[in-house]
Amino acid sequence: MRQTILAVLSLSTLAVLLTGCGGDLVLLNSKGPVAAGQSNLMMTAIYLMLLVVIPSIIMALWFGWKYHASNKDADYKPTWAHSTTIEVVVWGIPVIIIGILAWLTWVGSHKYDPYRPIESEQAPLNVQVIAEQFKWVFIYPEQNIATVNELRFPVDTPVSFRLTSNFTMNSFFIPQLAGQIYAMAGMQTHLNVLAEETGVYRGFSANYSGYGFSQMRFLAYSVTRPEFDQWVAAVKAGNGTSVNPEAIQKGILDQAEFATLRDGNRAKHQIESIVARAVTPEEKAEAAKLEAEGTYPTKPHPVTYYSSVEPKLFESVINKYMSNYHGADHSAQAGAEHAGASHANVEHATASVEE
Repeated sequence: MRQTILAVLSLSTLAVLLTGCGGDLVLLNSKGPVAAGQSNLMMTAIYLMLLVVIPSIIMALWFGWKYHASNKDADYKPTWAHSTTIEVVVWGIPVIIIGILAWLTWVGSHKYDPYRPIESEQAPLNVQVIAEQFKWVFIYPEQNIATVNELRFPVDTPVSFRLTSNFTMNSFFIPQLAGQIYAMAGMQTHLNVLAEETGVYRGFSANYSGYGFSQMRFLAYSVTRPEFDQWVAAVKAGNGTSVNPEAIQKGILDQAEFATLRDGNRAKHQIESIVARAVTPEEKAEAAKLEAEGTYPTKPHPVTYYSSVEPKLFESVINKYMSNYHGADHSAQAGAEHAGASHANVEHATASVEE
């Protein structure tokens, strides 16, 4: 009976979780082929497992009623020990279900691989995603624009994401379009999605990354191609607020501007406590650093548009952490190698002239 109660509670909890934070069945209300395929796989797996759970619940209730102490008509077999039929059912059905689930997992993991491009007559839209501290930065390299906490793309057009992080590991998740994919410092991951309907979809971080993690939310707009082109033109012209009046329009997103997007890690009262307890020069320096960084956000960073982007900004974020990992500055090393090669070429040319 205890297992029956746990099974019922588990299914009830699963039903609640599937409703998402907004009250709608967000995981089952898919708007793209990837999310729809993953949703179908999930529901198929649930239905298969219910083939075991539901009969178990029914039999647990039925056995309890049939063999209760006051039922004198029930068979009493104190020496019963084995039944081939029961063994076949108890072992055979789960083995078949596990085999089907294994096959579905194999097929689904290849068909809905986040790295696999989506087949379409439309050329994909490339978007670079940086998980900045408690916000999302989206760079459109072909359009040479960038946004913070807002994503726009044409409907029925594949979107190819390249993701990295500028601090700790995060998980990029738009439930109605695709499964989550991790964004990690010094690494690059890929995700391919497609929206089959125009609309606004919720996106967020699905991996805890600090006190401001709950503010890492954004909206993804699936719009028509003319609307997307109009928005890109407006942002490039410095007039993005004509499309979204609540957004902030800025100029170029370069290294200096990118550095200003970093939020603090601590609450105001924590910083005040550290400042008050600072005694040594080292402690005071650390306290001053925390004051300069500021506090973690209590609401999402406002939507911001940038009319242009510094070239290779996305790659520079990755290389910064790769340099630290290998204990060397790759950019400096590359510069030294280039200088050495140039010097060698000059010496070779001088020797040729002397000969």
